[in-house]
Amino acid sequence: MRLPIVPIKGDEKWELLSKIVDMLETRETKKALARNGITPVNKAIKILKVVILAMFFELEISYAVSEVNKRLDLRNFLKIEEEVKLRSVYSFMAEFEADQFINFVFSILNSNSKKRRNNPTTLILDWTDISLDLNPFRKRDLKDKPYKWGYSTKGFFLGMKMMILIDYSTLTPLFFHVYPANVHESRIYPLILEMLKRKRLIRFGDSILMDRGFYAYKNYLIGIRYGIVPLIIPRKNFRLEKLEGMISYPLFIFNSKNVEKEKRRYRKLVKKLFEGLKMNLKKLRSIIEDVIKLGKEAFSLKRLHCYALEPVRKRCSLSVLLTGMTIKLGFREKKLIQRLSEW
Repeated sequence: MRLPIVPIKGDEKWELLSKIVDMLETRETKKALARNGITPVNKAIKILKVVILAMFFELEISYAVSEVNKRLDLRNFLKIEEEVKLRSVYSFMAEFEADQFINFVFSILNSNSKKRRNNPTTLILDWTDISLDLNPFRKRDLKDKPYKWGYSTKGFFLGMKMMILIDYSTLTPLFFHVYPANVHESRIYPLILEMLKRKRLIRFGDSILMDRGFYAYKNYLIGIRYGIVPLIIPRKNFRLEKLEGMISYPLFIFNSKNVEKEKRRYRKLVKKLFEGLKMNLKKLRSIIEDVIKLGKEAFSLKRLHCYALEPVRKRCSLSVLLTGMTIKLGFREKKLIQRLSEW
């Protein structure tokens, strides 16, 4: 027997959900929905509330819809005047492309945030596994499937991976990318940097903290060529002298009008890299593990009942939205984030 969904006054989780519902009702949210073609806006907001309710309490959408239709106090809490049809929820989620949801999410998260200034900033890049609700003991032909076998610290899993970039100072998610679970981080790393550069999310001089999964001598060199400081946590056999011997100026700087100026810029990058590799990088980037755990454990990003790339990307975008909204509401301290993820 399932427990009923009843709003409880004074409960921290319901208080947080109430604030998120209020954020969905703002003018900025409505403008972002319309700008990305997710219309009609009022219907979209109503359905998003129901989907987010289901994700918030790790419930099936069908059960969340039935509870909303059954309980007037729950509809009043969500500020929904009429009952919701389950078919309309599924058709709404299937009607729009994942890119529309993703653009909507980041336009919301960046609407009131302070724009990054010209000074270099520190970012954190990490990944998490996305395990799908599939029987792991069944024999499958994965040749044409978007999900693959992957490995994480918890062992083997069947699903996908998600790469996420957050701003170190504000903990605001800036980017995420879903890719096959059998692709190692060190292999997809150049593709991610190219995507970040194309979206103008990285600028010359930015530092990016990454874990040992990205480790490779060539990845330090690739990062320097993209104009960033790749602070990848080194492994035990890492030798700084070897890296120093491998670093050279990117060839394209010799086509610039002021070659000496470009050389000085890249020498500064290399200096910052060597200074950064002597720091306790593991302690600096530990906060992102809690942020990812918040999105994964608290906001229903585990054992997804989706088996295609587009639905998974949509669910990931809404999980990132909930995480980003929670951070914007003031939950930035490590202890608070850890407590939220354990709800």
